[in-house]
Formats: sequence, C-alpha cells, structure tokens
Amino acid sequence: MTPLIAFAVFVAVALLGWGFIELRNHSFHFTHSKDEQHGWDEMKEAYEENGEKELNLHDLLARNSTKGYKAV
Repeated sequence: MTPLIAFAVFVAVALLGWGFIELRNHSFHFTHSKDEQHGWDEMKEAYEENGEKELNLHDLLARNSTKGYKAV
C-alpha cells in the first residue's frame, strides 16, 4: 500500500506544481529586448531571401565563409 500512496502523492505534487507554473506564466508577459528583436529581424530577412525555405546541409556548406586561412 505504501508505493501506491507514494505514487498518489507524487502525482498530486506534480499537478500542483504544473498548475502553479501555468498560472504564473499567464500573469508574466515576456517581451524581447531591442537587441534580441534586431537579431530576430535579421533571421527573418535571411529566411525570406532564401525563398522562405530552410537551407539543407549542402546549401549551408556552399555558403560557408570559414575556409581557414583563405577566409582572411
């Protein structure tokens, strides 16, 4: 009977913690700083330049700018 009680307590504590975090997240509003927003805007521009598709490994390696000493 003790493992069953321990499991019930574990589930109860988990549900209470989940409920507390959900309520906290609804009352806390997250906003990006101007620096972070600038980074998101740059990523969006790069995404739109590529026809709104993610690059695969072949495309990434073709546009790689780190070629050792040749990059300098």
